[in-house]
Amino acid sequence: MHKIREQFINALRQQFPDIGLAYSIGGQISFDVFPIGWNKTYCLQFLTQYEEIHFFGDKTFPGGNDHEIYEAIKNISEKQAHTVKNPEETIGILKELFIDKALPQ
Repeated sequence: MHKIREQFINALRQQFPDIGLAYSIGGQISFDVFPIGWNKTYCLQFLTQYEEIHFFGDKTFPGGNDHEIYEAIKNISEKQAHTVKNPEETIGILKELFIDKALPQ
């Protein structure tokens, strides 16, 4: 509506352009500030033993706090990166992926 968080993030970027921080839209009312490279993709270096990783996020758009990891997982397999609106949608996808496939037909 008023895009207050986006405006605030843009002001932070302009005010502090060279201190090595990244900014993104967080949950419903928050924004995130973190060292460059310490977004959600940071965890992937610790998950190399897994053949398949699924990611579910609601802020997968550019500037959202799920964007970088969504894109990283999508580059591995588009079928493993999921944009969702709510927990019920996540449960539905999980059911399709894991429960329905495991049940005898």
